[in-house]
Amino acid sequence: MPSGNFTYVFIPANDSKPIEAVIGDKSGGLSDDALSKEAKEYFFRNSDKGERAAALENATPEQRKLLAQQLREEVKAQAAQNAYANQMLNLDDDALIGIMQTNQTSASCEITALTVPTAINNHRAVSMYSDDNARTQNLPYNRRATELLVACGHSITGEPSPSRVAIGAAPPGGICGDAFVGRCHDDEMADVWERVDFTVEDADPRADWCEQARKHGGGGGGSSGPRSLSGLLNQNAGTITNGGGNSGGFDKGEGDGYKWSQNDEEVELRFPVAAGTKAKYVKINFSRTTLKVIVAGQTLVNGELGGNAEVEDSTWTIEEIKHKGKELCVTICKKEEGRTWPFVLR
Repeated sequence: MPSGNFTYVFIPANDSKPIEAVIGDKSGGLSDDALSKEAKEYFFRNSDKGERAAALENATPEQRKLLAQQLREEVKAQAAQNAYANQMLNLDDDALIGIMQTNQTSASCEITALTVPTAINNHRAVSMYSDDNARTQNLPYNRRATELLVACGHSITGEPSPSRVAIGAAPPGGICGDAFVGRCHDDEMADVWERVDFTVEDADPRADWCEQARKHGGGGGGSSGPRSLSGLLNQNAGTITNGGGNSGGFDKGEGDGYKWSQNDEEVELRFPVAAGTKAKYVKINFSRTTLKVIVAGQTLVNGELGGNAEVEDSTWTIEEIKHKGKELCVTICKKEEGRTWPFVLR
């Protein structure tokens, strides 16, 4: 049985709060894992599960009938996006309440496999733990946790196929609510399962392990974006799977004073500028990992890029856009073509 401590991280959904390192005890092993226990207890404490469990226990027949109606309304709201919700609508009242009761009387969480253990990653698995009721509770979007998910090659668009196991699947749309992330050494052939450190530095989507995860056999989602643990294992064993395509959801958006888009080859940022803006007023500093844009002495952006740039091929232009006025268009060529940047600039 392993002994000693290990480090894992807590990623708050609130961007203003720092990612925290947490210390856990290894001695519980897989059967009594400290991280899994802490995550489940945390999400239980911060939910209304306890209150709802007590209410179910003491509910009258009339109250149970009303509760079943409320549950059907909640499930119906998700049915258009979730095949499993459609199946739940066919259950009778007792079965529906039974599922809820099982869910509400136990501490649980959603586990997303960022990587599965492979020979290439030295049999290191990285998992993310989040609230399994995040969407029904309307918990806030967790940008940093979602960026980490995408950096490992996972797709966050669409639903997993009903014909495939959903254990470890990336939640559609990304992570909502707070999240924990930890790593383990998991080598079934050698009969080894032990927690190992996952640090705050590891929670950076540009960390080396994320890059390795995206490679064939690296344990992550890879270019085909499999949506399940079984799909990941098949992909890393060399089996062809039908994945979710682009490592999705990060193809366009808005930053502070600009709009951005990206494809397999480049990232484009567009800044609205004054009508009289000329090229001599623009100063742009491209580097492999950073970008600084100055117009008429004002710094518009100055930050770290979400991937490595091909500096010599990157460029900018001032364009006249019909009905919009002038825009400064900055085009950053990706050094690694085909890779979706988990963020554009920060």
